[in-house]
Amino acid sequence: MMFEAPLPKMTKSTPIFAFRAFQFVIGSVVIGTMAVTLTLSFAALVYTGPLAMYLGTGASLILFAAALMSVIGALTYSVRGSIANPQDATAVVLGSAAIGIASSKSITPDALFPTILALLAVACLMVGASAFLAGVLRLGALVRYAPYPVIAGFLAATGYLLVIGGLSIATRESVTAFNLAEVLKSVPLSRWLPWVAAGLALALITKWFPGDFTLPVVLVLAALTFYSALALNGISIETALARDMLLGPFDETDTGRVFDATFLAKIEWAEILAAAPTLGAVTGLALLGSLLNTTGFAVVVRETTDTERDMRATGLVNLVAAPLGGLPGYTILGESILARRMGLGGHVPGLVAAFACAGAAYAGTAYLAYAPAGLMAMIVCYLGFDLLGSWLLTSRKRMSSYEYVIVLMIVFVTATFGFLEAIALGTLSAALIFVVTYARTDVVRLRSSLAQRHSWVERSEEELAHLKAVGHAYIVLDLSGFLFFGTVDKVASLVRAEIKSESEIRYLILDFRRVTGLDAAASASLIEMVRLCRSAGVEITFCSISTDLERQIREVVPRHEQPRINGSLNAELERVEDRLLTEAFGSERAYRPRILELVHGLEEEYADRPDVIHRVALSEGQEFPVSANGSDSIFVVCSGKLRSEVPAKDGRLKTVAKLRAGALIGELGYYTGVRHSALVVAETVSNLVHIDLRQLGKSRSDHLMEFHKACGECLARRLIRLTDQLSDHGLGPR
Repeated sequence: MMFEAPLPKMTKSTPIFAFRAFQFVIGSVVIGTMAVTLTLSFAALVYTGPLAMYLGTGASLILFAAALMSVIGALTYSVRGSIANPQDATAVVLGSAAIGIASSKSITPDALFPTILALLAVACLMVGASAFLAGVLRLGALVRYAPYPVIAGFLAATGYLLVIGGLSIATRESVTAFNLAEVLKSVPLSRWLPWVAAGLALALITKWFPGDFTLPVVLVLAALTFYSALALNGISIETALARDMLLGPFDETDTGRVFDATFLAKIEWAEILAAAPTLGAVTGLALLGSLLNTTGFAVVVRETTDTERDMRATGLVNLVAAPLGGLPGYTILGESILARRMGLGGHVPGLVAAFACAGAAYAGTAYLAYAPAGLMAMIVCYLGFDLLGSWLLTSRKRMSSYEYVIVLMIVFVTATFGFLEAIALGTLSAALIFVVTYARTDVVRLRSSLAQRHSWVERSEEELAHLKAVGHAYIVLDLSGFLFFGTVDKVASLVRAEIKSESEIRYLILDFRRVTGLDAAASASLIEMVRLCRSAGVEITFCSISTDLERQIREVVPRHEQPRINGSLNAELERVEDRLLTEAFGSERAYRPRILELVHGLEEEYADRPDVIHRVALSEGQEFPVSANGSDSIFVVCSGKLRSEVPAKDGRLKTVAKLRAGALIGELGYYTGVRHSALVVAETVSNLVHIDLRQLGKSRSDHLMEFHKACGECLARRLIRLTDQLSDHGLGPR
């Protein structure tokens, strides 16, 4: 009898394990293939035209560098599953710089390849050092201030350069906007048109039929179609190589020789120095791209990202790639999202990409010579058309006409003059539009007068009535934002209009509490406003101005023209109110507030009840904790000066109101039932009347009813003033 091995025992977890294993294998193959293919495509962007012969060695080094990037990125980025690889945006800019070096008459053929490697190494070093430093110093958020039209224009221009780069790969010529027609006429259509059309079709297919396997499947079908066409037309591999239909042949350079002294001595550092503006642009693009991609990946997978850690990670992956002459890179968004959707979690996606790139580099570039040149061109054109579609067409709906003109201008200038010139011009244009737009905003946040706006002093009904009658001649202008030549002119025009108006203003207060800064032109305009007011007999005061702004104004304003400056708007309003009330009623206030008349009546009526109503004397500086008295009593200020303080967020006490004769203390707590937490401090010797309303209960006293009515009227007037102020600020009903 033949011995038969027992079958393995099946469990419920076996199908799940088999599915996971199958998912892992498929996901690894797809992610590894995409990592290698895209890295080779970006390498072909640099080593194209006169540099095509160095693609073999250059691609091997870039693949090795990409492998190191992926490993370090997998271990350092804050969102697990991030894949760090070279990027199209930086590759296309460096490709333009490499073509410029190759076209230079001052460089010898022997120095060309070493100089290009040095260019890539310096680019990685600059990106790595800048990103790591930005992460250490927590400067990552600064990149967010890049104008949106410039970002959109940059991405659209990158799309244009990618399409041009794809044509260069397919035609083996250095293609520009100026020689495009000539190159396309001299090269057979069969070499470039099918691949460019396929790139456009792929961009449309992925847009209309998005899916995880769309891109890999189309690439495989394109490769099979190409080799099948060669076989059907009887074209051998050797013939295809001779006709430049494949990437090879290459001028092989031993990668070991790249690091010897003889090879390094051939580097033309003058060419690297001349490319400094391009290297600076690459650094900026890498910082911005890293921030956008890491944030975008975190949003897609619904995880929290650490911006500063990610910037340091981007710095590390570029620093390790620099010695190998790799391409600058950071989190590649599409591959990272695809890996997560295909079930690859943790550090696996980055390690898979690293293994694939390292394996491809270790196998050598001999196999790469037989890859279709058009396939690389197709991938690059697909990326270009995708960017053009997203940022030149789709983004139109998200921008104003002015912003969209900037995008078009950046693409046009990129095609005709250069990428750096386009970015510089776009940034200047965006800044100009911002200045013009901001100049149209009204920096006068609020115009008010003492008729409806009062200080923090709680005043009597009679005093408020007088301030309302005469306060229209005392104007307060609340300013906000940054004051410069484009915005301060509106303030000056408003001041001139106020002076020439029939209201005959006597006093003008400019509140700088919300002003963030001012330029020299604004300082000059403020001087003119001071002169204008004084010539018209109008007193002008600057309030709530920061120390830096005050120093700036005092440095430019002549001593004899220095404006009055008060640190607080409330303090200045109090000063002006006191002056107006003194002019009307005298310093001793020849009248008695109505509320005190009512209190005097209550004192006479309940003279035998000291537990219900009695006087409280406070010495200067004495603290009076209102909270200790709960919500059973109301205090009325008879004489003196007091202030009410509450704890601020920093723990210090903040003055919220000042109390004078006739002011109420504790009325809100009594009528609402909410206990107080304020501290009242006597600024001078003061006298209060304590009224225990709970003990009075339901007394029908006429004096008590009038007192309750007066308290209600006081609260109503306070509520009306608050509502009016909110309406003036645009926060309440109008």
